Parts: sequence; C-alpha cells; structure tokens
Amino acid sequence: MKKPFFKKFLSNFREVILEETGSKHNPLLLVLLYKGRYQLCTRDAIYSYEDKYDNFRTAFDQIQVGDKKINNVLLLGLGLGSIPFMLEKIYKLETDYVAIEIDEVICHLADKYVLSDLDSSVQIYPIDAMDYFNWYDHRFDMITMDIFQSAEVPHVFEQKDYLKTLKSRLNEGGILFYNRLSNTKEHDVKNKRFGKDWMQVFPNGGTIDCKNNLIYINDLGLIP
Repeated sequence: MKKPFFKKFLSNFREVILEETGSKHNPLLLVLLYKGRYQLCTRDAIYSYEDKYDNFRTAFDQIQVGDKKINNVLLLGLGLGSIPFMLEKIYKLETDYVAIEIDEVICHLADKYVLSDLDSSVQIYPIDAMDYFNWYDHRFDMITMDIFQSAEVPHVFEQKDYLKTLKSRLNEGGILFYNRLSNTKEHDVKNKRFGKDWMQVFPNGGTIDCKNNLIYINDLGLIP
C-alpha cells in the first residue's frame, strides 16, 4: 500500500494510527506509521517494523545474508512481513517464501500493507505451525522462527522435539534463526534453560545478541 504523504511526514514526529482491529488470537492489533515505516503492534509487543525490525536486521547483517544462496524461506510468524521486506529490499535476495501465521487478521494486514508491494512470491498458510509440519514435509534454505503470543513464545514451540522438527526441515547448509526476548531476568532464566536444549539439537549453534532479543542460530560457522 502506498503511504499517504501527509501521514508519512507526520509519522516523523509521532505515531500515526492507520488501523485498529483485533482477532481471537490478538484482541488488539494496531497498524501504525512511525518514522515512515509500518508497525504492527499488540498491547505489549511490536510484531513488525519494516527494515527497523532490528533483531533480524542485526542477525542478517552478522551472517551477511545477502551473500548467501537462498532459494526458499519458511517464515514461522509473519507480522506485517518485515522479514521478506528486508530480504528483498535491503539484501536484494530473489527467493520464494512460505509464511505460517495462525492469525488470519494478521495475514490480511500483511498482504494489505507490505506483501502486495513485493516482487517475491509469498505463499501464506493461516494455520498453526504444528499443523503445517504435520501436513507438509518441505525443506528450506532458511527458516525464521518468530512466533509470539504477545511477548511470549508459546511453550509448545520451546520444546526439544519442536527444535528437532525445525532441524529436519532445513536443507543441507540451511540457516535457522529463532527469535527470543531477553530484556528481563525472567527471560534470562528461560533462555538459559532453552539454550541447553538448543545446543543439544544444534551442537554448532549459538546466539546473536540483538539488544532486547537473542537470535539463536543453528550454526555459528555461518557467520563469516
């Protein structure tokens, strides 16, 4: 969607609300224009922020993603589509996407505000990620795990069996990014426990520090 000039200009000084809606999964969803970029927010979390989605932007910069050969990407959690937006517009990747997003309202908003302006093919499945893995066995060159319920990763997606499933869906040499919050002591405790399971499934893995987030990566050898 083309951004209205006046609202885009105004967004340099304050947040501009473009749309307020909700769903059974997210009672409040706000589409904002801020600093000229679309944001998707809940009451206590930012789900998307175009190229300012700094956690993944930092991780992509670290591995120099624009130099990687990536033919297909699985997006677990879509938001407004910040990840495909960045990969196409910033890193100039030409690739195909499969997006798994349980919230049909978010799927609609992503297509309305961001995805319709991309050249990349983005195939959206409005289903639970576990259902997707039960029904489809495709493999990918990149997987981004960015599923949150407000500010928390649902417990089922923290389990070791789920991490093994993610590993099984990577092509040889594939890249897995798993986003987690790390801005409270409670998150630090959870991440310490999660990190032990992560290293058992991905012995060469580790983390990329992204200020208030940690991006877990399956193989630190992917970082040049």
